[in-house]
Amino acid sequence: MNPFQINRSGSEKGGNHRLSFFSFLLLVFLLSIFSFCKESKPLSPEAEAGRGLYMANCLACHNANPKLDGAVGPSVANSSYELLEARMRGEYPPGYVPKRQSTAMTRFNFTEAQLKSLEEFLKQ
Repeated sequence: MNPFQINRSGSEKGGNHRLSFFSFLLLVFLLSIFSFCKESKPLSPEAEAGRGLYMANCLACHNANPKLDGAVGPSVANSSYELLEARMRGEYPPGYVPKRQSTAMTRFNFTEAQLKSLEEFLKQ
Protein backbone atom coordinates (compact mmCIF):
# COMPACT_ATOMS: atom_id res chain seq x y z
CA MET A 1 0.00 0.00 0.00
CA ASN A 2 1.27 3.47 -0.90
CA PRO A 3 2.06 5.48 2.30
CA PHE A 4 -0.07 8.37 1.00
CA GLN A 5 -2.95 6.18 -0.03
CA ILE A 6 -6.20 6.80 1.79
CA ASN A 7 -7.40 3.85 3.84
CA ARG A 8 -11.01 2.81 4.42
CA SER A 9 -11.45 5.12 7.42
CA GLY A 10 -10.73 8.12 5.18
CA SER A 11 -7.50 9.29 6.84
CA GLU A 12 -3.98 9.06 5.46
CA LYS A 13 -1.86 6.26 6.82
CA GLY A 14 -0.08 7.54 9.93
CA GLY A 15 -1.21 11.11 9.26
CA ASN A 16 -2.29 12.11 12.74
CA HIS A 17 0.66 10.44 14.43
CA ARG A 18 3.16 12.04 12.06
CA LEU A 19 1.65 15.46 12.62
CA SER A 20 1.81 15.02 16.39
CA PHE A 21 5.41 13.81 16.23
CA PHE A 22 6.56 16.71 14.04
CA SER A 23 4.63 19.20 16.19
CA PHE A 24 6.40 17.78 19.22
CA LEU A 25 9.82 18.11 17.51
CA LEU A 26 9.05 21.69 16.52
CA LEU A 27 8.02 22.53 20.08
CA VAL A 28 11.20 21.00 21.53
CA PHE A 29 13.30 22.89 18.99
CA LEU A 30 11.67 26.24 19.76
CA LEU A 31 11.92 25.72 23.51
CA SER A 32 15.61 24.86 23.22
CA ILE A 33 16.25 28.05 21.24
CA PHE A 34 14.43 30.23 23.76
CA SER A 35 16.15 28.58 26.71
CA PHE A 36 19.53 29.74 25.37
CA CYS A 37 18.36 33.34 25.04
CA LYS A 38 19.55 35.32 27.99
CA GLU A 39 18.09 38.51 29.26
CA SER A 40 20.35 41.48 28.72
CA LYS A 41 20.68 44.02 31.45
CA PRO A 42 19.15 47.40 30.66
CA LEU A 43 21.53 50.07 29.42
CA SER A 44 22.16 53.27 31.30
CA PRO A 45 20.72 56.43 29.67
CA GLU A 46 24.26 57.39 28.56
CA ALA A 47 24.91 53.94 27.03
CA GLU A 48 21.48 54.02 25.37
CA ALA A 49 22.42 57.34 23.73
CA GLY A 50 25.69 55.75 22.59
CA ARG A 51 23.78 52.79 21.21
CA GLY A 52 21.68 55.18 19.13
CA LEU A 53 24.81 56.87 17.78
CA TYR A 54 26.37 53.50 16.99
CA MET A 55 23.29 52.18 15.20
CA ALA A 56 22.85 55.36 13.19
CA ASN A 57 26.48 55.93 12.19
CA CYS A 58 28.59 52.80 12.57
CA LEU A 59 26.51 49.92 11.19
CA ALA A 60 27.46 50.60 7.59
CA CYS A 61 30.95 49.24 8.31
CA HIS A 62 30.91 47.64 11.77
CA ASN A 63 28.80 44.73 12.99
CA ALA A 64 25.53 45.36 14.85
CA ASN A 65 27.22 43.44 17.66
CA PRO A 66 30.30 45.54 18.51
CA LYS A 67 32.10 42.40 19.72
CA LEU A 68 32.19 41.00 16.17
CA ASP A 69 34.04 42.19 13.08
CA GLY A 70 31.95 43.97 10.50
CA ALA A 71 32.02 43.85 6.72
CA VAL A 72 34.61 46.64 6.56
CA GLY A 73 35.43 47.66 10.13
CA PRO A 74 36.83 45.55 12.95
CA SER A 75 35.27 44.76 16.30
CA VAL A 76 35.01 47.94 18.37
CA ALA A 77 33.87 46.55 21.72
CA ASN A 78 35.67 48.06 24.71
CA SER A 79 37.18 50.89 22.65
CA SER A 80 38.56 53.63 24.86
CA TYR A 81 37.58 57.29 24.68
CA GLU A 82 41.09 58.12 23.43
CA LEU A 83 40.80 55.62 20.56
CA LEU A 84 37.33 56.85 19.60
CA GLU A 85 38.44 60.47 19.68
CA ALA A 86 41.52 59.77 17.53
CA ARG A 87 39.61 57.64 15.02
CA MET A 88 37.06 60.42 14.50
CA ARG A 89 40.00 62.52 13.26
CA GLY A 90 41.36 59.68 11.11
CA GLU A 91 44.28 59.00 13.43
CA TYR A 92 45.32 56.49 16.08
CA PRO A 93 46.39 57.25 19.65
CA PRO A 94 50.16 57.13 20.26
CA GLY A 95 51.40 53.55 20.65
CA TYR A 96 48.15 51.96 19.44
CA VAL A 97 48.52 49.05 17.01
CA PRO A 98 45.49 49.00 14.68
CA LYS A 99 43.55 45.79 14.09
CA ARG A 100 43.47 46.55 10.35
CA GLN A 101 45.62 48.80 8.21
CA SER A 102 42.91 50.88 6.61
CA THR A 103 42.17 54.52 5.95
CA ALA A 104 38.52 53.86 5.15
CA MET A 105 37.21 55.16 8.49
CA THR A 106 34.66 57.93 8.01
CA ARG A 107 35.34 61.12 9.96
CA PHE A 108 32.61 62.21 12.37
CA ASN A 109 32.26 65.45 14.30
CA PHE A 110 30.91 63.97 17.52
CA THR A 111 30.92 66.09 20.67
CA GLU A 112 32.78 65.02 23.79
CA ALA A 113 29.48 63.96 25.37
CA GLN A 114 28.58 61.88 22.32
CA LEU A 115 31.98 60.15 22.36
CA LYS A 116 31.59 59.39 26.07
CA SER A 117 28.14 57.87 25.48
CA LEU A 118 29.51 55.83 22.57
CA GLU A 119 32.36 54.62 24.79
CA GLU A 120 29.84 53.69 27.49
CA PHE A 121 27.83 51.63 25.00
CA LEU A 122 30.90 49.86 23.62
CA LYS A 123 31.95 48.81 27.13
CA GLN A 124 28.67 46.92 27.69
